[in-house]
Amino acid sequence: MPQQEEQLRDYLQLIRKHDFTLCLSVLLVLGTALAISLRLPKTYAASTLMLLVQPNTTSALPSTNLFQSVLSGGVDRREMETISARFSTESMLKTALENLEESGNAEAVSLLPSVGKLKRMLKAQLNPDSDYIHLSITLTEAEGGERNAALLVNQLVEVMKTLRHGDEETKLKRRMEFLEDKRREIQTEIEKDLDALLFFARQKGSPETWIPTLTNLFERYTSIQERLETNQQQLYATRVHIAYLQEQLKLLPEQTKISETTSYDPVWLFQQEKLFNLESQRAADVEKVGKTASELKGLDSQIAEIRKKNARTSPTATTVTSGTSAHYTYIKNQLLTYVPNLRRYENATERLKQELRTLETELTQTLEQIPENQIILTQMVAKLQKTNELAEEIAKRSLEAEILYAESKLNTTRNQIGGIEIIDRAIPRKIPVSPQLRLVLVIAGIAGLSFGATTALLIEYFNRNLENLKNATS
Repeated sequence: MPQQEEQLRDYLQLIRKHDFTLCLSVLLVLGTALAISLRLPKTYAASTLMLLVQPNTTSALPSTNLFQSVLSGGVDRREMETISARFSTESMLKTALENLEESGNAEAVSLLPSVGKLKRMLKAQLNPDSDYIHLSITLTEAEGGERNAALLVNQLVEVMKTLRHGDEETKLKRRMEFLEDKRREIQTEIEKDLDALLFFARQKGSPETWIPTLTNLFERYTSIQERLETNQQQLYATRVHIAYLQEQLKLLPEQTKISETTSYDPVWLFQQEKLFNLESQRAADVEKVGKTASELKGLDSQIAEIRKKNARTSPTATTVTSGTSAHYTYIKNQLLTYVPNLRRYENATERLKQELRTLETELTQTLEQIPENQIILTQMVAKLQKTNELAEEIAKRSLEAEILYAESKLNTTRNQIGGIEIIDRAIPRKIPVSPQLRLVLVIAGIAGLSFGATTALLIEYFNRNLENLKNATS
């Protein structure tokens, strides 16, 4: 501590010893800085604060395809940096100057420096974590000061808004044209895919038809098998029954006695009647006059002959009625019924067997084709779904572009054109931004003190060296 106090005392003594040098240095530096500052031209700054407005979007769901990055709107930092850099381009500055001249500010434009110098003087800064751009420029009094600075900054913003508005309209028109062309192309592709899918469905079917078809085929197959088994059983039973009937038919007689009738023999009755007639005639002839014995002898001989015949003929006759046996007829009728049934069952069996073979072939082909057809159909449906999703995305983007284009045509209440809204417009300010006398004087005072202290230390250093040199020589 004593050593530190001696050093502090030495510094204080040194300052008191060279106080004139310190004061002189401070005054010289302050005077020089003040003279230079007063001779420097006054510069004035004008600035404007603008907001880069995010475009509206009608999409409720985020896109997950290529159009998210290619067609989606929105402002990013890269676009803001591009806009900031564009303010300092020669084309922008020349356009702004031409617009100022056309608006009746030719005299003010004549005071402005060259475009190259304006590019260096113009500053466009981005506010971090926001969509604000701060545009400013400084001009001297000879260059028009605060008035020209405000005019130029405001004109640059108006030019940028006009250019952005035109660019947005052109971009939106091109986007709508592109989306419309793409929509027509996608629609044509959808129609082509849909026709191919419908043709495939008509030719090969679909799961909605395959399952009922298979079910129908299996049901038909089962039904035909059951009918075939039933028909074969009936055919076998018919054959057995026919064989049995034929055996029974061989054992039965075909004819049988039905009735027996006993009656007078018609011949005997006829002869009896003839005999009666002859006897009656003979008796009549005997009573007649003129009849000879020879004529009576003829009648007697006829009567005797008839009586001999009657004696040889039986007066009664038995009639027997015969017919087909009822049992034989019944079995015969049964055979007549079962034989056609046998043919019918045989034909039905052959037909069912043919249907069963045809159905087995169709069922085998269907089962072989369904897996391959299912894969092809799934691929076609997936492609059609993707194309439809793409068409929906294009339609959504097209609607967004149309809405944005319509909104760009509306007159907004806010000062917003081309996605740029002026928050603070540049106005002329009479307060110069340079030279700043207070800052200059503070810096000059600090520099003067530093220069004086350095000079005092050097003087003290050289004096001590001279004293040491004298002591050494003495």
